[in-house]
Amino acid sequence: MDNTFILVINFTGFKKIRLELIRVGDPDVPPKVGVRPEHRTVDFSFDSDLDTVLIESIDKVLKRNRIVTTSLKEVKIVGEVNPNSSAYKIAQTWIEALKTFKNL
Repeated sequence: MDNTFILVINFTGFKKIRLELIRVGDPDVPPKVGVRPEHRTVDFSFDSDLDTVLIESIDKVLKRNRIVTTSLKEVKIVGEVNPNSSAYKIAQTWIEALKTFKNL
């Protein structure tokens, strides 16, 4: 079974985000044996400091599932977000930083 994952950053509404981990090749199986499916997601709201909240939330979902960032094959931004907004640009900057870290 493939041990790589996709992280989806889903802007679900005004100042609301859901992070979801999906195992590549088998999205219905929890990322690790014994990990409950609800551990694959983190929902949060933000008023300000999205950069800090986003990074802490990503760290939280990865740590819960014992996954290192190098196991992320892809990170997607989806949902109700304007590509010209600061929130989108902050998420995109994190993705670019990850690519640099992984040397993709």
